[in-house]
Amino acid sequence: MASYSDTRRNALQYQMSELMNMPEFKRKPSAVIQMLLSNGQTLVSSKERAKIDAIKSSDQDTVEVSILDKQAITAGTARAYNHSGSINDSTKATLSFITRTASFKYSVKQADRDAVFTLEQMIAKQMLSAIHSIHDNLETYYLAWLNTNKSQVANTPSIGAWDGTNYIYGVASGDEDIMFQRFKGFMREQYYKGQFQMVSNEFITQKGEFLANQGQGNSTNLGWQLSGINNYGSTELANASGYQGQGYIIPFGTVGLEPWIPSLNRTGFGNPFQNGGAYYTMPDPLGTGLTFAVHEYAAGADNQSAAGERQDVDIEVEVSIDTAPVKAIETTSNSSPIYKIGLLT
Repeated sequence: MASYSDTRRNALQYQMSELMNMPEFKRKPSAVIQMLLSNGQTLVSSKERAKIDAIKSSDQDTVEVSILDKQAITAGTARAYNHSGSINDSTKATLSFITRTASFKYSVKQADRDAVFTLEQMIAKQMLSAIHSIHDNLETYYLAWLNTNKSQVANTPSIGAWDGTNYIYGVASGDEDIMFQRFKGFMREQYYKGQFQMVSNEFITQKGEFLANQGQGNSTNLGWQLSGINNYGSTELANASGYQGQGYIIPFGTVGLEPWIPSLNRTGFGNPFQNGGAYYTMPDPLGTGLTFAVHEYAAGADNQSAAGERQDVDIEVEVSIDTAPVKAIETTSNSSPIYKIGLLT
């Protein structure tokens, strides 16, 4: 329905519990967002993050990050009295911020004649719906970003196969029970070690859950291979042709997500009933740690046909956030710490 007018009918009505509301407010997992945010300050320190807010004071400002290059130096075979070398360089990358918004409207009098819901309950569910919309949009965007930014080059693996056309490392179907060990072995052959992050679809996620629970009491213990891998299950990641399951594997600390909101929201300004409206922030109720910018303003309205009154006030609300993905810079052309992986059929 378009408004709350149906709840004003002269019939016995009641509110469903929050548990009963869960099916209506279910949402797809924010696997990629959680993975990018989990890197915390490993890629961009809190000191550098503060600079982002200082440098980027408006939607139009750009932010650059720099890294010292790995210098190409050829090894020699003998010492020399007149040895000479070259000066190193650095590389700059611009953070590409994207803006996502979600808007809704409520009336200050819409709950006056509603015996079921309070105005606060109505607004809370609208706010949650708006934030769900932003989450869903960002998850789709950043899943596509992983695919666009995956490495197109790799050292030839000793086990499994590197698809140099679609840029995917594939594990043979017969190695399904040890595919996580194969994934880690492939990354070692790319000269990466330590902790790894993964985003995978349901097939690989479920296999990982199964293996993790095959403890030492089982005849074959396969859970050991998941050590050092933190996996995030995605319901949106589809298989390419020829694969039973797919995902991405990334060394911890080599990708991240930088959020930004305007300074007027960060400091707080105004109120909905003054010229220009109110600017404030809203912490993510979904628990990611993100903070959203909120802007709202008031306008007179006749809402007698929409659960309000003839003399009423509408509050127009917009929730927004800017985010920029951060990826470790490599001077090798088309090389990236993001690798697409899969289990072949």
